[in-house]
Amino acid sequence: MLVGGQKVAHLVEEDESNAVSFASLEKAAIQLNSAQDENRPVCRRCERGGLECTGARDITFVEGTIVNSRRTDKRVPVSTRDREPAKRQLPLSASLTGNEMEIYICHTRKYLRRGGPIDLALQGVQLGDIIKAGTSVASGQIFHKAFLSFALIMFGSQHGKVQIIEQGYAIHGMALRQLNLALSDPNCRARDEVFLSVVTLALLECFVPSGSKNYTKHMIALEGLLELRDPSSRCSPKLSVLYKGVRHMILFASLRTGKPSILARKEWKKFLRAQCSQEELQEQDLFDVLADCTVLIAERDKLLADSVLDLERSTNERDETKRKTLTLLSHLCAWKKRWDDDGRNSYSETPTVTAGQPTREDSAPFLTTFEFSNAPAATMLMFYNTTLIQVLRVLASLPPPVDILGVRSSQSTQDTSNDAQSTDNLWRLSKDEYHAAERLAALEVCRCIPFDLVQTSRLGSCHSPISGWAITTAWMSLRGNESVEGRWITDLLNTNGGKTFVKGVWE
Repeated sequence: MLVGGQKVAHLVEEDESNAVSFASLEKAAIQLNSAQDENRPVCRRCERGGLECTGARDITFVEGTIVNSRRTDKRVPVSTRDREPAKRQLPLSASLTGNEMEIYICHTRKYLRRGGPIDLALQGVQLGDIIKAGTSVASGQIFHKAFLSFALIMFGSQHGKVQIIEQGYAIHGMALRQLNLALSDPNCRARDEVFLSVVTLALLECFVPSGSKNYTKHMIALEGLLELRDPSSRCSPKLSVLYKGVRHMILFASLRTGKPSILARKEWKKFLRAQCSQEELQEQDLFDVLADCTVLIAERDKLLADSVLDLERSTNERDETKRKTLTLLSHLCAWKKRWDDDGRNSYSETPTVTAGQPTREDSAPFLTTFEFSNAPAATMLMFYNTTLIQVLRVLASLPPPVDILGVRSSQSTQDTSNDAQSTDNLWRLSKDEYHAAERLAALEVCRCIPFDLVQTSRLGSCHSPISGWAITTAWMSLRGNESVEGRWITDLLNTNGGKTFVKGVWE
């Protein structure tokens, strides 16, 4: 738990069942930053001389040349230590005090997943240490700078405080410079602090994007850092949480860029599964399917590029890629059956419009939504459909089969495969039928969103990154705001403030 100065300490004391009143923190911060003292007393020099004075002038920065005075003081040389604080400390704005920064940090923590990588890294850290190290140019603690910039930019953006945003980006620039230096040093780039700093900056891009591709760039860098690590080496509990906490980030970037993820490698699959509890293995199964899907996407892209060079070879490769994709689809079908058979995952359907009442303009474009017995079940069903959408996209994007000497090459592969009988039927589906199945999966995600938003609001917690990923995936599958369903998602998130957590991914 973070601890800070006496002024804020009573606000941040909490137990697991009673969260901090972040509304109080935000209100206090806004009051601190809205009141400005415009009074300008007579300067002391004029007061002593009995002269009229209109007060201090506005500060103006000018460039000039410092001329050495001819009157030197030989007794007391100027100490360089007196100048060090100005050089080593990032100047804080007049209205930006340490106590206010503590409030901004507490405000930002509510957007972090409890028990996630950054939340664990902050536990036991003094608020004052974050502020001191975050604003010090000489400090080499990159994570402190990264998180402090995250807190300032996040709060300033949400409350329209330009001064706080500018201060945040000043610290953000320091963090980036020190991070680049650490990444260029082989002895530093493997440090956990560097890894955590990249995760923090990536989250900042998710909430307050600075460019359309910057979020993905951070994710690619994150996977590069993960590749430097040996999964077979001993891993502390905190480090295992760190690795599991970035799986969705790395796979999201790989699916977007079409590059195979290292999480598809056997050593990483084995390592991650070893770090999971029995209940977490169910989630890891879906992560493994998504990781394999990144490999198949890369194969498909290569197949499309090489198809004009060697028709027969590309046709055989196409059939092999399709066979492996259908195998993933059969794994998903088996996973869903096991999940449905578990009574803890029960859910029911609730009508979106009461019988006899007129349909409102903002009502859902489908008749029922889902109500779950618990929040994790809703998240898992959304995650399943997200994974299903990715697999169906690969199948729909494969080039159509080509006749060679009048014989369908796909038929031979189908007959000799060991796929289940149900998969044989899936082999014969057309591209339009795969698209239709993708749409149904996206609509199922939509029917989970109202329950997910209510649970998030009721618990006062941040949105699950899995839920955010599922919503954006469904939105894109439904052609965004071009469709009725896509516009409904946008309106629902805007109304409930849910779009904040996926803004970078969304854009």
